[in-house]
Amino acid sequence: MVVSNNATNRELPASTDSQKEASGSGPTLYNFLAMKTPIALFVCCVLSLACLGQTKDSVEWGEKFNSDGATLVVKEAGRNRANGQTVITYNLFVSGLPKDVEYTLWARPVGSDPQAVADAFINKDGLVVSVLSDAAHNVAEDPINLKVVAGHGEPKQFAVIAGRYRVFGQVVPFPIAKTTGPCSISVTMMGQNYSAVSVTVTGLQSKEEFQIVQRSGSEGAQTKATAAEDGTYRTLVFPFVKGQSSGKLKFSVTAKACAVSLEVPWGQGSYAIQ
Repeated sequence: MVVSNNATNRELPASTDSQKEASGSGPTLYNFLAMKTPIALFVCCVLSLACLGQTKDSVEWGEKFNSDGATLVVKEAGRNRANGQTVITYNLFVSGLPKDVEYTLWARPVGSDPQAVADAFINKDGLVVSVLSDAAHNVAEDPINLKVVAGHGEPKQFAVIAGRYRVFGQVVPFPIAKTTGPCSISVTMMGQNYSAVSVTVTGLQSKEEFQIVQRSGSEGAQTKATAAEDGTYRTLVFPFVKGQSSGKLKFSVTAKACAVSLEVPWGQGSYAIQ
């Protein structure tokens, strides 16, 4: 574990793919993270009253479940290289939730259930911390520094929850994205080895009809779709092809004002920690 002054460093589990990627020989940083994480989570849930009644089965996940007016911003605090991998540090900032409440910080790795990570509080600036400052008792504030590794398009998803108060947010450290003209397309990993990916297109005209061409391995299809009122389009794609262990998904959009496409590898050997 990396130690810094007056800061709690939480080394989080990555996706199932991350753990497999890091399971080779040698004492890599991520082997160390993977070994420490279950212990940290176990201690958190045993010692934290906030964990009670909030099992993984009862956590409804996603920003659509945010408390009214609540937002969670995942802010990058720095990157460094360790054993050939990029370790990214994040801080969380919450607005719209009361500050006089004890929360639980949750994380959801790709391909896994949500996991309680730590007891948490929100300071006067909205920063998520493990200990609030108390000058009268000579207690220093202890910010939570979230340290992660990730692959291309892999989201890091977080939540701050206490009973009816809840807020969700995510960040993609290494986005898979492309922009052509007014349109942008991005792909986010939703299943291990990119067995499922979320495709988002922005910059389309409101409610316009456009053409989609998909090709994955030896299979392909051409369809029509309609943009939302705000000019966006979202879909979930399962690129795996029966009888093939790996391949590439090519997703192309042709609209009135743009044509944009992306390729994403899937299957064996497709995932790599950056």
